Amino acid sequence: MPSCQPPSVLSDDALDWQVLLHAGNATAADRARYQRWCQLSPAHAEAAAEAEALWRDLGHTPSAQARPAPPRLRRRLSAIAASLVLCMAGYAGWQQVPFWQADYHTAVGQRQSLTLADGSRVTLNSASALSVVFSEHERKVTLEAGEALFETVADPRPFVVQAAGAPVTGNAAVFSVRRQPGGDQVLLAEGQAQVAGQALQPAPDAATRTAWQRGKLIFNGKPLGQVLAELERYQHGRIVIPDHQLAALEVSGVFDLDDPHALLRTLEQRYGLKVTYLPFLAVVY
Repeated sequence: MPSCQPPSVLSDDALDWQVLLHAGNATAADRARYQRWCQLSPAHAEAAAEAEALWRDLGHTPSAQARPAPPRLRRRLSAIAASLVLCMAGYAGWQQVPFWQADYHTAVGQRQSLTLADGSRVTLNSASALSVVFSEHERKVTLEAGEALFETVADPRPFVVQAAGAPVTGNAAVFSVRRQPGGDQVLLAEGQAQVAGQALQPAPDAATRTAWQRGKLIFNGKPLGQVLAELERYQHGRIVIPDHQLAALEVSGVFDLDDPHALLRTLEQRYGLKVTYLPFLAVVY
C-alpha cells in the first residue's frame, strides 16, 4: 500500500524513531511499534532504512570518526533537542514532587553533607532527597530519590533506611543506598548492615564506588555506555551513544564531578571520540 505522507515527513518520523530507540530507555513495546511502522508501506520501510543508515554513520565507519554528524541528521536532532527542552521541563516539574516533600534535597550535579540529630552523617548525591523521622524507638530515614551515603553512630535505636525495596539497617556502619529502576543498590563500606535480615559483606571496591562523595568518578575498565549513563546523573539532558560496539569500549580514569563536561572532553581526547552537542542532548560517536 503506497504511503499518503510526503517523503520528508516519513524521513523525519523515521529519525524520530532512531532517537527514541537509541536513547537508552526504549521498551520492547516501542521496538514492536517501530517494526509495525516500518511495515506500513514500502515508503515507510525505505525511510526507516535510510534513517538507520544515517544513525549508523555517526560512528560505525572509520570515515565517520573524522567528520561531524551528517547535516540532515544534525538538523533533525536540533529540532528534537528543542522539543526535549519543553519535555524535560515538564518532566522535571513532575520529578520534583518527592523533593518538595523531603526534609533535605539536592539539585542535579549538587552534593550535600549533613549531620542528623543523633550525630550520624549523611551525604546526598546528585538529584537526591531524604526525609527523616526519629522516635524514641527508631531512627528512620526515607530515601525519596537518588543516592545517599550514611555514616551512622552507635545508638540503642536501630538506624533504618527505607528506599524502594526492603529496609536497610546499620548501626555504627558506613553504607550507601541508591534508588534505581532495577531495584535498590546497597553498598557496605564499614561495620555491619542488613537488608531483609540478611547481613551484607563489605565491598572491596567501596572506596572507588563511593568516590562521588569526594567529587570524583572512578572507572576501571568499565564499558563506555555505563560510564556515560553514570555521567548523565550529574548533568541535565541525555547522552546518547548509537554505536553498540562503541558502547562496549572499556574506559578507565578518574574524573572531576565538579566539571562533568570535562569528562566528555577527556573521553574525546583520550579515546578519539566525537561528540555532537545540542540543547539537552549530546550524541557520542
